[in-house]
Amino acid sequence: MDIPIDSPPPHHANHFATAFQNPWEAKSLLASSQVFSQFPLALARSVENQRGRVKQVTVAEPDFGRSVRDEGVVKVTWTGHAGFLVQLPKVGTLEPVRILFDPIWSDRASPNQFTGPRRRLPPPCKLEDLPDFQFVVTSHNHYDHLDWPTIEKIHKMKGENVIFLVPLGHEPWFRSGGIPSDQVVELDWHDSIDLRISERHPAVKFVCTPAQHGSGRHLFDQHASLWSSWVVKQECAGGSASVYHAGDTGYMTQNGPCPAFAEIGERYGPFDLAMIPIWRGGSLSWISAVGLRLVSTELLDGLHASPQHALALHKDIRSRHSLGMHFATFAGSDMEALEPVAELVAEKEKGGDVGDWMDEGGFGVIDVGETAVVPVGGKGNSAGDPAQQ
Repeated sequence: MDIPIDSPPPHHANHFATAFQNPWEAKSLLASSQVFSQFPLALARSVENQRGRVKQVTVAEPDFGRSVRDEGVVKVTWTGHAGFLVQLPKVGTLEPVRILFDPIWSDRASPNQFTGPRRRLPPPCKLEDLPDFQFVVTSHNHYDHLDWPTIEKIHKMKGENVIFLVPLGHEPWFRSGGIPSDQVVELDWHDSIDLRISERHPAVKFVCTPAQHGSGRHLFDQHASLWSSWVVKQECAGGSASVYHAGDTGYMTQNGPCPAFAEIGERYGPFDLAMIPIWRGGSLSWISAVGLRLVSTELLDGLHASPQHALALHKDIRSRHSLGMHFATFAGSDMEALEPVAELVAEKEKGGDVGDWMDEGGFGVIDVGETAVVPVGGKGNSAGDPAQQ
């Protein structure tokens, strides 16, 4: 029997930690000026003129940054959508820790592989071809972030040599698939845990942090499990490596920017590298697939960050280097895959103070399968420059 919580935090919707909510005043759909002023869909517009100045994301054969030394740097390989393989700095003679975020290797983000959003870009490699990793981190249970065939295969591959970190309410789902409870770590917002998977690896701190989103895999489990972003820290020579994965999140509330991100920046930042969504979910890829586009992002601002809002989030959390995610992989057309990158570039040009991801304080995108390399503490060169090799 669940024991009730006397004073649940504001993001808990009941006293039993079995229902959750965004604790900020939600951005009301009916309050959106777009609902009454214009039809939300229009014919897709061409961004062909942007191809010469905007990166068209493709799939690269991954090398996982092997040519770059492991000491003093964070290596991050995009596996598609919100999935990343993160390698933390090597510490002394210990092996580097690797963490897999929100992995999805299935062709469709769906309860089955016959219907639902389909990949436009394939995974960069087989799961078996990834370097050895020790942790799998999940942000929430939407199908494009929590994929059972991928999780099942990881468990079969690695057995007891992997730990799954999840927000509250996910452990029963993992256990129902045969994954032992002692391999699943459930955390609430701002809970943290220090984990050392073996004597061959250094300890790593994981912090479950807020996001503004939702959860649910069918009609009757909406908001029954928590959604989150994640902070990862590891002590290493010369300081502490710090990484942030935003999961899936909106940025705007009814009263302006969500305050959670500035708080994350103050409490846990700055970050050597952050992974931030810049587009909506794959479930809306049908819009571009039929030749349409959303007139504006206003209808989705409470659930999905636009490129403009992702840039603001990047500044709020005090990220030294940020990579865009949650776009292109499940896009409904080539145009939709290019559009978020074009918008991100345009927003950066408006401000003029944010460079590409390899620059200090920069924000950009990489190919699926490409590895970004950034120095810990903001010192030295990035991106596998010769000085890093």
